[in-house]
Amino acid sequence: MGTLSARIVGVDGLLQAERARMFALMDRYYDSVDPARFHADLANKDSVILLEDAGLIQGFSTLRTLTFEAGGRTHRGIFSGDTVVDRPYWGQRVLGRAFLMHLLREKARRPLSPLWWLLITKGYKTYLLMANNFGEHWPRYERATPPLQQSLVDGFASQMFGDDYRGERGLIVHEESLGQLKAGIADPLPDAVDRLPRVAFFLERNPGWAEGHELACIARMTWGMPLKYVLKAWWKLSRPLRRRPRIARERV
Repeated sequence: MGTLSARIVGVDGLLQAERARMFALMDRYYDSVDPARFHADLANKDSVILLEDAGLIQGFSTLRTLTFEAGGRTHRGIFSGDTVVDRPYWGQRVLGRAFLMHLLREKARRPLSPLWWLLITKGYKTYLLMANNFGEHWPRYERATPPLQQSLVDGFASQMFGDDYRGERGLIVHEESLGQLKAGIADPLPDAVDRLPRVAFFLERNPGWAEGHELACIARMTWGMPLKYVLKAWWKLSRPLRRRPRIARERV
């Protein structure tokens, strides 16, 4: 296993072999994945983040840009659709950095226009990825979603999923599953609900996650997000260095 690299390409520019590899990865980690449906959904996206090692795709995330009028302003949303990373590469942060840079570029294109990440998630790990890194995200366990932000969730999700979006619950529920994680891929740890209120909140809001139900969420992209990300990464990397002097003193 090597180190992943990321590139963003337009969906129209994907080679047939790349499309086949993307489907193979989805089929490896999700049940009820149909090839015709997968490729039709892919055609409905604008671009895709490809994660590669030595030229072979080991993960990807599809993207589409949306707009919605709310509160007298035009809000843009970046929808991330099908997303998967092969297991040996779990823990590498390449996808997160590539997606953040994509959001930053989109923010720079229209700096005064509010920009949101539209996320639909059937797994608590993806929800935590959003909640742990974006200061403003909805829904959240700390308090109810404000009316403006709720209208954005409803508006963006309705654009993408029509009647399959159940606004009263904030969930995307298809008549038949369009893909759910295979058993054991994202099952919560036994004590996670007690230790992590965000996990408990996600499972309460999306009790049908194992059947492929998806919770609709938004997170706001701000100019401070890249700095926050860098500082957070630096803090984690420097943790062992901060501990060494204390250990040395204890040994004296």
